[in-house]
Amino acid sequence: MSDESTPEAPQPSEMAMLRAEMRAGFQSVEKRFDDVDRRLEGHDKRFDEVDQRFDEVDRRFDEVDQRFAEVDKRHVTMDARITEEGAATRGHIDIVAESLRGSLNVVIDKTTATGEKVDRLIALNATEHAAFLDALTNHEVRITRLEAARGKGKPATT
Repeated sequence: MSDESTPEAPQPSEMAMLRAEMRAGFQSVEKRFDDVDRRLEGHDKRFDEVDQRFDEVDRRFDEVDQRFAEVDKRHVTMDARITEEGAATRGHIDIVAESLRGSLNVVIDKTTATGEKVDRLIALNATEHAAFLDALTNHEVRITRLEAARGKGKPATT
């Protein structure tokens, strides 16, 4: 048998080779897409984790906002209470001041009356003192006259 008698395997056509090459290229591209998909799945998990963290942060901000709202309500309530207490305190102070003013007027009147009484007593005392000095002076004059009269008419007894 000659070489011609053995059937030779048909040579792949250019088209078949191109197809095989394209299949290999598509498989390579598909493998790369699979790698990219796997990597993106990792990124998706990370994005999901980040989203969960942001959801947690948003929830915490909502809690903080609620707390601020409560603090604002308390602040408004406290302002109202302070204003109310200020008005009540002012009224009480006005009443106490009026009471003190009345008490001070009584003290001033008593002090003035006492001063006037002391002035009258000083004047009376001065008058009485002058009368006493006058009487004492007259008494001295009388004694001197009596002693002088005794000396003229009667001897002094010892």
